[in-house]
Amino acid sequence: MKPDRIQTERLVLRPLLVTDGAAIARAANDLEIARWLVRMPHPYAPEDADAFVHENLSNAGTVWVIEAQGHFAGIIGTKGEFGYWLARTAWGQGYATEAGRAVLSCVFARSDQLHIDAGHLAGNVRSRRVLDKLGFHQTGQDQRFVPALGHECDHVTMRLRRASWQVMTSAAASG
Repeated sequence: MKPDRIQTERLVLRPLLVTDGAAIARAANDLEIARWLVRMPHPYAPEDADAFVHENLSNAGTVWVIEAQGHFAGIIGTKGEFGYWLARTAWGQGYATEAGRAVLSCVFARSDQLHIDAGHLAGNVRSRRVLDKLGFHQTGQDQRFVPALGHECDHVTMRLRRASWQVMTSAAASG
């Protein structure tokens, strides 16, 4: 079973709706966001957002909209690998870590997955910091094409093991 909706202290993670396209397009059409993502083009047109929404309408429980105070703040998901991005207005508030903890808790509680993979482009210190806080460990490096930049970039691969997550969350609960 996959949770469609997750509530945290400050956030609501919910399935995509057809009406999310405009908010996604507004937030994603920002080179400072797209330059760090291996799947996001730039410029990011409303048609790109609509295509993303329609491709993911059936992925409730693996792809969520992040809402903060009732407003669009970003996207998070575990389809393929763990990933997220936040609108620039949501940066620096701990939302990625909070949403990540909630999603990872659900994944490990409701599946028998032994690990979850993630990654970040080299130089993206904000994403690295979030992944470190969530317990991911570097497993290697490769090259990934970044559509917004039009070329290959160094990419750091990371993994979170179920056992590490369980130790980390039980330590946090008892401390």
